[in-house]
Amino acid sequence: MASAVLGASLCLPLVAAAQVVPGRAPLPSDPPAPSGAPLTLDAALALARQYAPAVRAAQARATAEAAAADAAGRWRNPTVDLSVENLGPQDLDHDAFVWFTQPLDIGARRSTRIAAARASRDFMAREVDARARLVDLVVVDTYLAVVRARQAVVLLEAHERAIEDVVSLVRRRVAEGVAPEGDLRKLEAEKARTRIARVRSEIAVRQQALALGVLTGQPDPDLGTRVVAPAPPPLTTIGIEAAIEQRADVRAAASRVDERRTAAAAERALGSTAFALTGGYKRTSGFNTGTAGISIDLPVGLRNTPARLRAEAEVTAATLELEQARAAARADIEQAVLAARVLAEEATRIAETLVEPAVVAQRAARAAFREGTGDALSLVDADRVYLDSQREALAVQLDAATASIRARLALGEDPLP
Repeated sequence: MASAVLGASLCLPLVAAAQVVPGRAPLPSDPPAPSGAPLTLDAALALARQYAPAVRAAQARATAEAAAADAAGRWRNPTVDLSVENLGPQDLDHDAFVWFTQPLDIGARRSTRIAAARASRDFMAREVDARARLVDLVVVDTYLAVVRARQAVVLLEAHERAIEDVVSLVRRRVAEGVAPEGDLRKLEAEKARTRIARVRSEIAVRQQALALGVLTGQPDPDLGTRVVAPAPPPLTTIGIEAAIEQRADVRAAASRVDERRTAAAAERALGSTAFALTGGYKRTSGFNTGTAGISIDLPVGLRNTPARLRAEAEVTAATLELEQARAAARADIEQAVLAARVLAEEATRIAETLVEPAVVAQRAARAAFREGTGDALSLVDADRVYLDSQREALAVQLDAATASIRARLALGEDPLP
């Protein structure tokens, strides 16, 4: 009887376990494959980059800045002044005046304005890349959280089914008076504990899948069943200094410094001498004549000092922010690469150091139960150790993939090759 029950239960037929113990074929009681098309991490990233409002908002600003840079070389608008004199009750000849004034965009005022517009255009283009990188980070974390919770659900469902069969067996033995009721209550508590853990994991799958749907624009209620555990991507060999400078956030910070410097130069130029040509027509005492002249804005007095001082302070602030971005990038790269290497090494030996001993213990407990020398509680304990080892092994493998992906992002590369 014991062997019949043992053959029908406590085998933990898991699709996830096959990822840890090679060579295991799916059993008839394995969970069915998701009905929807699988959503790989690469596909999720592509959808998020297209859909993410933050990226699209940055793209809209970049497009506007590009158009503004193209228009920065145009001349400022001319002005027209119209006036009439000798108005009133006296019968006097009216004198009319028409003045045209064209500001002259020459010298530093024009060149710095154009340079500032182009630097702002370049900065906004870098901002698009920085926003996309932030979206990639959030999508990777959310996607892998769905995978992690889904793996836990699969493992706990199988463990719960196995415990249910043992509970049924021990309940019959208690009714026959050949097993203590305390063993049954312990098994029922273990079953309840497993069910609660499964429910929590199912809630986590639902929550993370909803978050992933928001990020990718895919409001699919079955999204949690469509994710696929990614393999750890390879890491490229690149120097830390080169990696720092190719990161999107560092490039955006460096572009911000250039944009602030050119803006400060434009503010200084606005405090310099400005010229404007004037010309027009006047009618005085019945005579029509033309006029011409030049207007000079002398660089005395305020000289755009407030705006210039604020712009120079912004240059200092942007330079310090770039320094901070580079320091943070260096720390991010070092810890990410270290985590990827350590976890990749652990993932290669997790089956030997963790899973295989648990399998041996489980087989020994089954053999003892089959021969009548072991009890159900010892079998369930061994089975729980096996479950925990499988969960930990899957977690390490997923952690290794996560660390490799985050290391690639830290190095300024795409999450997946």
